[in-house]
Amino acid sequence: MKAKMLTMSAAVWLAAVGVTGCGTVGGPEAKGAADVAVREFGNEVQTPSSGSTSGAGGNTTATSGGVAGNSAAAESQPYPVVNTHVPPKVYGMRKFPYPYDAMLAISSDADSETLRKFNLIHEFINTTQMTPLGKGLGLDFADSFFMYNGDNLPGYVDIHHEPMSDELSWFKGVSDQPYAASILNYYIHVGWIDTMHTFGDFSERNQNETLFSRKLAIQAIDALKADGDYLTVWTDHGNKSNVDNFGDYGRTPFYNYQQGANPWSKYYHTDITIPYGIRFVWPDGASDQFGMSSMIYPLRLPDGREVWGFWRYTSEGFNAKGDPEWNWTPFGLDEQLSPAHLREIEIHHDYSIVAQHLCGTTYPGVLPQTAVQALRRLAQQYYEGKILVTRTSRLLNYNVVQQYVSYRVTYEGGKAYIHILAILDPVFGAYVPTVDDIRGLTFYTSNPAETVIEIRNTPIPANLIQENRSDGVAPSIGIKWWPVDTTNYAETAPGVY
Repeated sequence: MKAKMLTMSAAVWLAAVGVTGCGTVGGPEAKGAADVAVREFGNEVQTPSSGSTSGAGGNTTATSGGVAGNSAAAESQPYPVVNTHVPPKVYGMRKFPYPYDAMLAISSDADSETLRKFNLIHEFINTTQMTPLGKGLGLDFADSFFMYNGDNLPGYVDIHHEPMSDELSWFKGVSDQPYAASILNYYIHVGWIDTMHTFGDFSERNQNETLFSRKLAIQAIDALKADGDYLTVWTDHGNKSNVDNFGDYGRTPFYNYQQGANPWSKYYHTDITIPYGIRFVWPDGASDQFGMSSMIYPLRLPDGREVWGFWRYTSEGFNAKGDPEWNWTPFGLDEQLSPAHLREIEIHHDYSIVAQHLCGTTYPGVLPQTAVQALRRLAQQYYEGKILVTRTSRLLNYNVVQQYVSYRVTYEGGKAYIHILAILDPVFGAYVPTVDDIRGLTFYTSNPAETVIEIRNTPIPANLIQENRSDGVAPSIGIKWWPVDTTNYAETAPGVY
């Protein structure tokens, strides 16, 4: 009787901390994927004695009870199997890849970007070399860029009084002549850029004027496709002259300038931009919430298309007039990445996307010392295995997969088999994922050594599997997260500042 009571207590405890399977979420099937049969599957568990039973409904929100001290980032701690004759039991999903308690991306806008500043920022954040800002942090960070520069606002973009016309962009001004095209294409391919900060900087002194046109959108998409540059993330930009914005059109009268998704407008372009591959859109809005349980939400555009909208932390509160207290410059990075904010997302097991303008100053070292220290603070949380720091695109993709994965568990021959069936994406349709699509998915199991993860019935390659000790909830097994690339890809180009 005592043993039975202990078993029941453990089951109640696991349920209390949210260790469940991800519920089946309905959504349109992707074209060409009818054989997925995703609507027939829940996250089911099959046992030799009881057959198939449905898993718990709702999204996966498995939480950990904390990470054992000072785990090295991305370092597996194999679970010591004591008795391989005891059949394993799969309890459900862990919210984030082991050992992390939260996930964070810095989403930096390309305003006032120059090649000098871009390189300095990425050498410091991405590499582990010595840089003018100190030893590199070795974090996975990707930036944004402009295709065009149609800005005529006063001011300079860098230390030698370079005018706004020297702001980094693919084309020279709004012409068809390349400016930094080759180097931006290179940075997209090596992973230092993953976001389109609209089609360009079109901010004008007179906000009733603009240099944007649908012709420029077509030229931009054609150029990206020709070089094999497919980006999934779009962030809106700038003042009302930036009519190619589209995320918040119709929300209030202020946003009526956003014409990119208005099919009756001469500035309409989402009929080509979304099919090109944009899946995630930040609509130009403020948020003072640093962490959230999920960063994504379905966003229906004026032309009827749907994309994933996502949140970014942009400001620390609002003033008496209701205006945001923006803190998304390098001088606000210390407030953004404060110890309290970082601890908050660890405790609540949240996602965070921090909006920034890392190249937004003409400061000689680009980042003030307070910003350097803030980034070091974040890197420490990463290397201690607390916060997984990654690119915006990778965070958003993982967010979708973690919420909408459909899987079932079967048991045979003393092993547990986790069959990942499909991603039931309610916006873009259900699909059978590749291994790269599901990087980081982690499952609690009583015996990782006797648990197998498969895409449908095909095992994940052994070199991509990670077995983990208990984090205070249970041991786990997962698909390894992306390795950090610390290569210094910085290059210069003649005539590009």
